[in-house]
Amino acid sequence: MITEDDKIADVLTRYPILKEHLLKRSPKFANLNNPIIFNTVGKFARIKDVAKNTGEELTEFLDFLNKHKD
Repeated sequence: MITEDDKIADVLTRYPILKEHLLKRSPKFANLNNPIIFNTVGKFARIKDVAKNTGEELTEFLDFLNKHKD
């Protein structure tokens, strides 16, 4: 289960399909395609940080991630 304290890079490494779902969800996730940003910020940014920075409601965002991870 993905939690608010998981790092986005770890989540997308474990569940690579999520990247595609996030890119379809919103253009706010376009930075996932930028390897420099992803490899630096992604290693530190937690799911709760990503939700806050993209304007996502945390509970809804977690539900989305956990629903689409498989």
